[in-house]
Amino acid sequence: MAAGIMSPARNCASMIGTAFLMVTILSVMAAGGVSALQTGFYATSCPNAEDTIYSTLQQLHANDADLPPVLLRLHFHDCFVRGCDGSVLLQGSGTERTAPPNARLEGFAAIDAAKAAVEKLCPGVVSCADILAFAARDSVKMVGGPGWAVPGGRRDGTVSLASEASSNLPGAQMDVNGLTSNFAKQGLTRDDMVILSGAHSIGEAACVHIDNRIYDYPSASGVDPLLPKDFAAKLKKKCSQRGLTNRKFDLDSGTSAVFDAQYYSNLAKRTGLLTSDQVLYEDARTRPLVLESTNKANFFPKFTQAMVKMSQISVLEGTQGQIRQRCGYVNK
Repeated sequence: MAAGIMSPARNCASMIGTAFLMVTILSVMAAGGVSALQTGFYATSCPNAEDTIYSTLQQLHANDADLPPVLLRLHFHDCFVRGCDGSVLLQGSGTERTAPPNARLEGFAAIDAAKAAVEKLCPGVVSCADILAFAARDSVKMVGGPGWAVPGGRRDGTVSLASEASSNLPGAQMDVNGLTSNFAKQGLTRDDMVILSGAHSIGEAACVHIDNRIYDYPSASGVDPLLPKDFAAKLKKKCSQRGLTNRKFDLDSGTSAVFDAQYYSNLAKRTGLLTSDQVLYEDARTRPLVLESTNKANFFPKFTQAMVKMSQISVLEGTQGQIRQRCGYVNK
């Protein structure tokens, strides 16, 4: 962000936004008893931690345009299995990384680089789980989205099971009932689910995840009739046969490199990619929030609040867990 003098109006808005975010954090703690994480957690123990993580990721992003959605997804997949404890980062046979839903997870090297950078500053202080949470925020900010204060103090878990990843992560073909139930297990509401789905403003999905919409839909053509004909043809041209895992399509067919509200406008035009995306518009219970979120002035504040809430799912604190020396391995 360029240095400069903030106007009184912007300063006031910033103060209101910060106060509102703090109320959200306290509300999460009170409602779910989830955690007592603190913003500015490393202000004394490692004051340059967050800046160092951001600058490290910025340098990597300069050579890898796909890094932001990769890191955002990595944090999500971490939090939905055992909570936000960095368990998705652990390597080895039978770990979360080996589960089918995590087969295409990337970004591990970037997290390792950020960890190495902060270890040089403050050895044994900053957890990998916190780095993931900071990286998710930084990724959104780097591609035009909002920034937000990320509460810190998570500790790293020592257990990672592929079976838990397979049973806890939401699927690309879920309807609103399935998605709502899945998110509720994590203490998240249906509105949280709709807003967090806006993370699909950036990133890609493998063609195999839309086979059910362009080849195997129960219609004479095999194509989901909700899809506009020109969009369906575009999808079939790119995803030219069933089962393609190495060919990908933008989740946001309009502005896939920018974090904005276009994802929701796409749903309203019925050009959402995944079943789990498009159902948010088709279901009368979630359509109003989809339409409201087509305006980023509505979407951005709700997204930052939902991300803070998600980042506090079942965290380890205090003396629980450990601070890993290397993110992929439990300390000896």
